[in-house]
Amino acid sequence: MRRPWIPALLAALLALAFAAPASAQATPRSAVFGGGPFYADGQAVMNTLRSSGFTTVILWSIHVHPNGDLYYNDVLLVRNGRYVGDAGWPARLRTLKQAPTSVNRIEVSVGSWGVRDWENIAALISSGGTGSSSILYRNFQALKTATGADAINNDDESFYQVAPTAAFARMAAGLGYSKFTFAPYTNQSFWASLKSNLGSLVDRVYLQGYAGGAGNNPATWNRALGMTVDPGLWSKHGSGCSAGDSPATVQSKMRSWKTSAGITGGFMWLYDDMKACAAQGTAAAYATAIRNGVS
Repeated sequence: MRRPWIPALLAALLALAFAAPASAQATPRSAVFGGGPFYADGQAVMNTLRSSGFTTVILWSIHVHPNGDLYYNDVLLVRNGRYVGDAGWPARLRTLKQAPTSVNRIEVSVGSWGVRDWENIAALISSGGTGSSSILYRNFQALKTATGADAINNDDESFYQVAPTAAFARMAAGLGYSKFTFAPYTNQSFWASLKSNLGSLVDRVYLQGYAGGAGNNPATWNRALGMTVDPGLWSKHGSGCSAGDSPATVQSKMRSWKTSAGITGGFMWLYDDMKACAAQGTAAAYATAIRNGVS
């Protein structure tokens, strides 16, 4: 007699037998900021990132000049709505997400200490708006096409004005940057107001836990922003690579924050220093440290 339920039962049992364990299905998120090497080191750095274990790559930093030109650090990338950088870079960036890879997200970071990027953005919005004919719109559209970035990261360390920043974030969302993330180290009230204004458009906060942000408590920021932050640390750097955190101390600090603040992800600053101090910790070692710390 034919029993139609047997094939179905067998299929279900096989699926269960070969299913990945729960721990393998959900990889904790981990991000790495990087500067010049992400642009100048060719396909080799893309391959390193793909095999590193980091899930997010953040291109740091895009600088907005008074006329709207976009620079990646000191390299001109976009002018008058056209990408004018290295012709091979966009194709290399696209390989970041090509299997086999750990990377599933790319962000472009705008701003840093000692620059006027957000002041320039506000002035350009005031003079030209954020419509499709504005220089901001056209240039960030060209940047989106070139980088394929999923999000814009706000590394504002001087301007701290909600209205123009929110206007820019909504313009960027309309261009396909589906999320807008923060990289705060101070001025908690500004970031809380901006998060309240933008709502779910903000899905990650990369809280600086080094340099000027060394005393930050992720639990306090969680409460202020109404979401769980991803704290970050500075890899080994400086003279003799003696400053900063080793992979071992990163894992320990992440584990402590997991206990005290319930963090589910973290980030590292800065790939450029990992490259210079590779003997003290590779990108893969730091990604593993975050993963083990927050798991």
